[in-house]
Amino acid sequence: MRADGELAARVEDVLLGWWQHLSEAVDTDNDGRIDMDDLLAMVDRLPTMRDAVVATADTVFDAVDENGDGRISRNEHQRLVDLWHGQGVATGDVFDRLDQDADGHLSRAEFAALWTQFWTSDDPAEPGNYVCGPVAGHSPR
Repeated sequence: MRADGELAARVEDVLLGWWQHLSEAVDTDNDGRIDMDDLLAMVDRLPTMRDAVVATADTVFDAVDENGDGRISRNEHQRLVDLWHGQGVATGDVFDRLDQDADGHLSRAEFAALWTQFWTSDDPAEPGNYVCGPVAGHSPR
């Protein structure tokens, strides 16, 4: 099983690399800084960048799948949520919302679909919006 530090480092590398790629694409005034307009432009572009989103999903999946069995268990998902929040988070029924086929794990394809929803969906009812834990303002059951 991977140490928390290794998981944190891999996820951080993926997300910071993705952030760098996205920030370069939306730095509209080329000043090397991201202002609120640039940030909103980036968020607006994410739905058109599905390949980039899915590529990050694969890397995050590999980092979270600690035992390398090709699926994410409830416990592995909990560690992702805790890492995302920087502390232990009560997730209630979040994993059950994500595991729509109720087989007790998330496959690579399931996780990629959920991850894509997380980054591109405006609909808080879509399960992918819970991939990194409870949605603010909605308490877990």
